Amino acid sequence: MRQLSAAPQRGLTLIELMVTITIGGILMMAGAPYLGDYIQNSRLREAGNSALSAALFAQSEAIKRNGRVRMSIEGSKVEITDRVGLASDAAGTALRTLTLPDGVKTTSNASVDFGSEGRTWPLGTTLTFGFAKSGITCSTEIRCPALVIEAGGAVRLCVDKTHCS
Repeated sequence: MRQLSAAPQRGLTLIELMVTITIGGILMMAGAPYLGDYIQNSRLREAGNSALSAALFAQSEAIKRNGRVRMSIEGSKVEITDRVGLASDAAGTALRTLTLPDGVKTTSNASVDFGSEGRTWPLGTTLTFGFAKSGITCSTEIRCPALVIEAGGAVRLCVDKTHCS
């Protein structure tokens, strides 16, 4: 009678497991210094994307309401205000208010009005909102975004405000 051989053993030996853990630890130690930059970049980018969505919301509301809607950014507060049929000094009705995440603030406090066609009002107004976080210096490693609102109504987010044109 023929004997069947035992099935081959499956799994890892202790030495293979230790080598794998050691290599993984070395790779994590090599990437740790860049993790902080990645986290800061993602927080700044998240704030820029929040402001971009607020600007697009203000623009679409101006078109929908067939009148002026103002977006103002002061520090870390973004406010969208209905200005349809109001005088220039009237307060208006707040449509949406949001706070930029994680202490990110704009480098310049300003506001922009969108007219009923989705263009900036008065015509020809162009604004750039830069974003930064206190204690962080913008550089090639830390990219601070900028929100650009052009006269024709184009709204875009630049990845790095130093290269935004």
